[in-house]
Amino acid sequence: MQISMSSRVSAAVGAGLGLAALLGSVVAAPAAVAGTNEQSDVLTTFDSIVIQGRTGFDTRTGKTIELEPAKVINNLVDAVTGAVVGAGTMKSVVIEGGPTDSVRSCIKSTERAGLTAYLPSTKYVRFENGSVQFQYHAYRLAGARKMGVGRTTQWEVCSKGGGDLDSGRLRRVGTGMALADQTESRRIGFAWQTGKTPEDYSLGLGFKVERKPVSINASITQHPSDKLLGSFRAPYESYMNDVELNAVNAWWQDNCIGRWYGCFRNSGSQDFQGAIAHGLWEFPAGTEPGVVAFHFTPYVSK
Repeated sequence: MQISMSSRVSAAVGAGLGLAALLGSVVAAPAAVAGTNEQSDVLTTFDSIVIQGRTGFDTRTGKTIELEPAKVINNLVDAVTGAVVGAGTMKSVVIEGGPTDSVRSCIKSTERAGLTAYLPSTKYVRFENGSVQFQYHAYRLAGARKMGVGRTTQWEVCSKGGGDLDSGRLRRVGTGMALADQTESRRIGFAWQTGKTPEDYSLGLGFKVERKPVSINASITQHPSDKLLGSFRAPYESYMNDVELNAVNAWWQDNCIGRWYGCFRNSGSQDFQGAIAHGLWEFPAGTEPGVVAFHFTPYVSK
């Protein structure tokens, strides 16, 4: 069973990139028991949230627009399999536009004719005891390379951010993005980091071009704890798996996730954890729509 809460989110383009508040109240989760690993403390499910929405980039005006209202999907997810097993119990979740922070920005390192850098879309999720924020930076390169009778247009999106709790523990936090096209795959490149979480790391990609490449880079600093993962599929069941042909997902998670016995209540991180993801998509000449739409989706489990 799945429960969702939605509200119209205003389209606001600018430095603040505000999203109207969306508030849903649900029953509070049981308090964690610290310092014990008894059988009664084993967690078989996590409170998990996906922020569903669709953001568009107008190729004629250069504007970033919110095409669909943001929606909170709040579920209980099996700690081992990732399957949705019931309604979530996350309390007092608020979605709003977070600050446009240059520290969290992706960097366009080279100027080139035909390159458009769009204002970032910010997804900021406030909980009763912490928050999650990711930014999504979209870049369009016209005339990228010759294919068939014309030249292609390429899109790169860089996502960067993470989450931190004042109390309680994060078990997973990450980001997903997908070109909103379920008919055919236009994804031609991707990048995410896997393995043990480093204290500092940077990740870059770049357009696939014949000359004068443009690189897009991002970096992040976090407390080393457990591991980073990525996939075309989301870290647990969500609508993002319906668009996996054009999706890129990256996330941090605690090592206890996926173990046959699940996690203990004192498993997880009390520090800032985050992830970086890059995706690259391509339109042959004459196939790009006037407004190119993407799904931008933060994830969190606690």
